[in-house]
Amino acid sequence: MKRLSIAGLTATIFGAAIAMSAISGQAAEIIRFGHDQQKSHAYQVGGDTLAERLKAATNGEYEVRVFPGAQLGHEMAMLDSVIAGNLDMSVAAASNAATFLPFLGMFSVSYLFESQDHFKKALNDDKFAEIVDARIADAKVGFRRVGWFTAGVRNVYNNKGPVKTVDDIQNMKLRVMASPIESKVWGTVGAKPMAIPFGDVYTGMQTGLVEAAENAAAVYGANKHYEVAPYYSLTGHQWLIAFIFVSDKTWADLPADIQTKILAIGKEMTNDVVDHAINTDAKFVEDLQKQYEVKVNEVDKGPFIQRLSPLQDEVAAELGMEAALARIRELK
Repeated sequence: MKRLSIAGLTATIFGAAIAMSAISGQAAEIIRFGHDQQKSHAYQVGGDTLAERLKAATNGEYEVRVFPGAQLGHEMAMLDSVIAGNLDMSVAAASNAATFLPFLGMFSVSYLFESQDHFKKALNDDKFAEIVDARIADAKVGFRRVGWFTAGVRNVYNNKGPVKTVDDIQNMKLRVMASPIESKVWGTVGAKPMAIPFGDVYTGMQTGLVEAAENAAAVYGANKHYEVAPYYSLTGHQWLIAFIFVSDKTWADLPADIQTKILAIGKEMTNDVVDHAINTDAKFVEDLQKQYEVKVNEVDKGPFIQRLSPLQDEVAAELGMEAALARIRELK
C-alpha cells in the first residue's frame, strides 16, 4: 500500500476542504469579538468557548473570531464600535459600560455578593437577568446583552505597603475604572480615586501618577503589575460583573434561530467563565508569592463593609436599580 507523506496528506485534506467549500458555495459568517485582556484571561476562554459552541451549533455556518489584548481598542472604544456596527461583539465591565448606561454603575458598589456561590446564583437567575436586560432595552443605546462575564473578585494592590485595615488606604492615590460610582466608593474609604485607562496603570505606578489599583489576581499577574506594585491585599470588595454585548445592527441581521442559539450558549457559559476566573485567580495568587515574592495579605474587611454597605441603597435609589439590588439580596 502506498503511503502518503505528511505534505501529501496535508495537500489531500486541504484539497478536499476546497472541494467541499466549492460544492457548498458558502463561507462561514464571521462574528468579530473583542476584549482588552491577555489570552490567559477568562475573557479569552469565554470568547473561545463561544466560538467553539456556536460553530458546532451552526455546523460551521457561523464563526466567532476573537481579538484579545485591546487590539480593537479599550472597552469604551470597542463599545463605540459595537454601537456603530463596526464591531459585532465585545466584553465590557459594568463600570466601563456605565459610560453608556449609567445605571450599570450599580455593580461598582462594593460587597454586593457574599460569596462566589451567591455571585453565581445571581448570574444564573432569570429574574435578575430580566431586570437588567429590560433596563438595557429601554435605553436603546445600540447594543444588547447576550451573556454574563467576570474577571473574578477584585482586590487592592499598591507599591507602598500592605493594606490590612481601612486606615492603610487613607490618601492613597488609587486608580479606578471610569465610573463616578467607583470614585464614590474609594472616596468613601478615604483613598484618592483617579480614573485612568487600564493600559496606563503600569506606567502610572512607575511615574507616581498612582500608587495603587484594584483588580483580580489574574489581571494583576498577567499584566505584570506586580513589578511596580508588589503588595496585594485581599479586600475582596467586588465580584466584577461584565457583559458580552452584541451590536443591535449585527443582531438584526442574524436569523432568529441563530439569535436563539447565541443566547442559549451565553447562558450555558456562565458557570464555566466564573469557575475559570476563580481557579485562575487562586493559581496566580500562589504563583506570584512563590515566583515573584509578591506580598499577599489578609484584610480586616469589617470596617470596609461598614463604611461601604450604606452606598448600596443610596446608589440603587440614585440609579433606579432598587429592583436589581433587592433581587441580589433575595438570592443570598
